[in-house]
Amino acid sequence: MLNSILNQTSLPLLEKMAQFGQRRHEVLVGNLANVDTPDYRPRDLPVEHFQEALRGAVEQRRLNQTGGNSIASYYSVRKPPQSHFSEELFQAVEAKPANITFHDNNNRSIEGEVAKLTKNMMMQNYAVQLMTAQFSLMQAVISERP
Repeated sequence: MLNSILNQTSLPLLEKMAQFGQRRHEVLVGNLANVDTPDYRPRDLPVEHFQEALRGAVEQRRLNQTGGNSIASYYSVRKPPQSHFSEELFQAVEAKPANITFHDNNNRSIEGEVAKLTKNMMMQNYAVQLMTAQFSLMQAVISERP
């Protein structure tokens, strides 16, 4: 019963955002740690693909909640929003080169990596703050206080 209540909120999607942020943080920190390693190629997670999966999961959730009152939703398969997130979204791939390659065959950009890391950290913090706010609301409802 509790699981069905939690699935009606945005908590499962926020959880995926936080997980993606944590995994991407690990990859970006690895890029910074190897900034002087010859022949190292920076890696990253496919952010655009994750955003597409998130959009699809939000749309699927909306269709599931409204009962799918459109022709397009009539033909769609009702599936949980979490099913949009495949394991490939959490696997690091070689990042596109952002600048020139140096003589040691390394493509380093400390500033670029720190900027990505900062942006990722802000996204992850946002997801965690929203989750915390939703848990606070649920706690207020359960304890019957305003």
